[in-house]
Amino acid sequence: MADQSNDKKFAGSKASSEKQQARKERFLTQKHGKDSEQSRNTDHQNKRQHSRSRDDRGREQNPSDERSFHTKRSDVEPVKSGARLARGAERVDLPMGRLLFHVLAVLEEATNSDSPIDRALAAHFSNIKGRLTPRDHDRIRDMVWGVVRRYRRLLWWLEINGQTPQVRKLLLADLVLTHGKNVQDITYFCKGGGGYLKRLTDSEARALSAMDGKRLADETMPKAVTLECPAWAEKGLREVFGDRFAEEVDALRDPAPLDIRVNPFKGNRDDLIPRLEKAGCTVEKLDWLPHGLRITDAGRKAHLPFYERGEFEVQDAGSQVLAAMVAVEPGQRVIDFCAGAGGKTLALAAEMDNRGQLIAADVHNKRLARAAQRLKRAGVFNAERKVLDSERDPWIKKNKGKFDRVLVDAPCSGTGSWRRAPDSKWRRDEKDLEELVALQESILTSAARLVKPGGRLVYATCSLLPVENEDQVAKLLRSRPDFKLVPVKNVWEVKMPSPMPEAMGDMLRLSPATNDTDGFFAAVLERDTD
Repeated sequence: MADQSNDKKFAGSKASSEKQQARKERFLTQKHGKDSEQSRNTDHQNKRQHSRSRDDRGREQNPSDERSFHTKRSDVEPVKSGARLARGAERVDLPMGRLLFHVLAVLEEATNSDSPIDRALAAHFSNIKGRLTPRDHDRIRDMVWGVVRRYRRLLWWLEINGQTPQVRKLLLADLVLTHGKNVQDITYFCKGGGGYLKRLTDSEARALSAMDGKRLADETMPKAVTLECPAWAEKGLREVFGDRFAEEVDALRDPAPLDIRVNPFKGNRDDLIPRLEKAGCTVEKLDWLPHGLRITDAGRKAHLPFYERGEFEVQDAGSQVLAAMVAVEPGQRVIDFCAGAGGKTLALAAEMDNRGQLIAADVHNKRLARAAQRLKRAGVFNAERKVLDSERDPWIKKNKGKFDRVLVDAPCSGTGSWRRAPDSKWRRDEKDLEELVALQESILTSAARLVKPGGRLVYATCSLLPVENEDQVAKLLRSRPDFKLVPVKNVWEVKMPSPMPEAMGDMLRLSPATNDTDGFFAAVLERDTD
């Protein structure tokens, strides 16, 4: 017992001495900060030299060093993805092999859940919040969208090399055909185990070797494949564009600009332009729109405070034109029959100057909930929301013939918005298109009942396919002889500040190649007076 007591006293004395020494060292560090900093720099330099010598040995064994595939590393020691950071430590960019693991995870999540890519990206980043650098987020996002935008060409290469259309193989093919990697590089990336892709199979290695040195767009590819046009949409796009098919479809692959509609309830665009420019944005005035601006350089999202105050809404120029074609007037009764999140409802409210009755209707309650927030932020108070059970809700019969204007922005294939959602073209097929066409006909027939004598029905889609547009209008006119087509030029001359583009025809058709907007269609139908 005595010996144990002495041991405890000795341990306590030793601990006390160590604490005193630690306090002394902290004091000296504060007093002589420069000397301490120099010492730390020397330590870091020694670590970097040791790391470089170690990496040099690794490169001799593996010439395809994965560090070469990103441009900069921090001088601090790497921290494993998911590990807790020590105080003062910094995360470093992932090497390519680890990065590919995240890229494939996003692509597989989107494929398995049939979710939009942007939603899959957001979910993935939320799950690994704080584990990656901002630049890694950008790199993952760019690679994911790259595979999506090159999907049909990559698929063509897999097919001619006897490979099944798996997401993993699309990603590997993209590394060869787009990023110039070879089988040796990819073998080094695919190490297997946690945080890396599984090792290459013999079949994959042979296929990738066959692609080595080839270009993504091969001269033997069919034209539709080169243009990334899905088979289910090719016939309709050729029908509507004819000789301009290649030019028009190619424009649908370009990134979309950021267009905004200035909210007249909160100001005007002439006042907003210099304020946006002062905040760091590059702004272009769209003179052919009453309230349109295009932000060509977002200035690191410096425009967001203006958006949060409701001074503008993000809305493509084509969508703004479509809303103008409804030609609403203050005091009217108006319904946005497929309102969604309320983008066009906001534009209609501005044209009505908050006077009259405006109803935002939809079958999706969650979308209308988002519309409520936007309406409040914009200062709109003449609008109300109506959740419908279906396009044939009994409410429609009760309100038969009571509206001056009915806008039907029908659910569609979205061929006109491929610039913003390129993944949507690969999540549809011929059967989906048939179902959409049947739904559109049902919605249009039901919505037409709401139009009062002398009122107008505007049918619109963000599709460029005739089967969803002109064919639907023709069917309604056959079934409802009390409606007639109003040439869109008649509306344009009244509502728009510039002349209508040439060769527009009696119905509105906008496209990226011709009008520098998303693709939109609209037809204005007027009901006869009793």
